[in-house]
Amino acid sequence: MTNEEFLTEMLDVLQTEEQLSMDTVLDDLDEWDSLSVMATMAFLEKSFGIKTTMKDYKEMKTIGDIAKKAGL
Repeated sequence: MTNEEFLTEMLDVLQTEEQLSMDTVLDDLDEWDSLSVMATMAFLEKSFGIKTTMKDYKEMKTIGDIAKKAGL
């Protein structure tokens, strides 16, 4: 999966129409809440086979941090 494809998937996961980049700060997104974290956890597990925890998301600050966790 390319970075562009990842960003497109994250638009769907977060159910947002905002412009996303790898530098987008998660806390700056109105949509970033516990439900979005759960949706992101499911996306990473389904698409990349990666299990994450809530602790992981406390450490992730940007969309790029999520991508790095996915191995991109």
